[in-house]
Amino acid sequence: MPASASVPSADSRFGRRRAAIIKSAAHVFGRKGFHATTLEEIAADLQVTKASLYYYFSTKEELLYEVHLLSMHDVLGRLERIRATSDSPVDQLAAAITAHLRVLAVDYEGAFLLQQEYDLPQEYRQEIVKLRDKYEKTLLEIVQDGERQRLFRVKDARLAVRMLLGAINWFLRWYRANGRLTVDEIAAAYVDFVFYGLMAPSTAFSEQAGRTRRVTAATLPSSIEHGTRRRPPSPRRRPGSQR
Repeated sequence: MPASASVPSADSRFGRRRAAIIKSAAHVFGRKGFHATTLEEIAADLQVTKASLYYYFSTKEELLYEVHLLSMHDVLGRLERIRATSDSPVDQLAAAITAHLRVLAVDYEGAFLLQQEYDLPQEYRQEIVKLRDKYEKTLLEIVQDGERQRLFRVKDARLAVRMLLGAINWFLRWYRANGRLTVDEIAAAYVDFVFYGLMAPSTAFSEQAGRTRRVTAATLPSSIEHGTRRRPPSPRRRPGSQR
């Protein structure tokens, strides 16, 4: 594990200053991009000298890693607290979606940088991927619990979770704090779509019935389809053969 993964307590003066630098770096990286940002610009944003930054962080890559770490611990901590409740999988999944979107909206720059993990050195990137995998695994457990309790119907739980995470992360590409909907209204729309999809209940029922009729017509002998119920030839005998 990288040495910087052991973060000093935020209650100490050193810890508070360090956290302020990480948040400032997230804002500057978010505005200009990681490669276009210099440590001088981060120092100017904090109104400190570049030399003082080196007291807390030795490289720009280490700062980027700490921004990733801060955002990942935030979203993962929220999910683990939701998971620890006695709520149903339905309520847990709805709460997880809402909490994740709230984090993305509040920590927009830091969260956006989570999609730039390939700018990190290998040792840092591995740590972030481990945390991301842990988040996905916890979300998968919620969906699988819902499957076992027959609350969810999914073809592939892992695929469903990855599709959901893709939709949540794409939120960063179009969300605007001054937009038409609040983050909680957007979260409610996400939850509604995940649980109910696009089809109205009556439409979904009719479509399912139609698919059943089409499959029946295409696969069953016409005598069975139209009700004459003639028994098909035995698989042990070819039609017209004798014992």
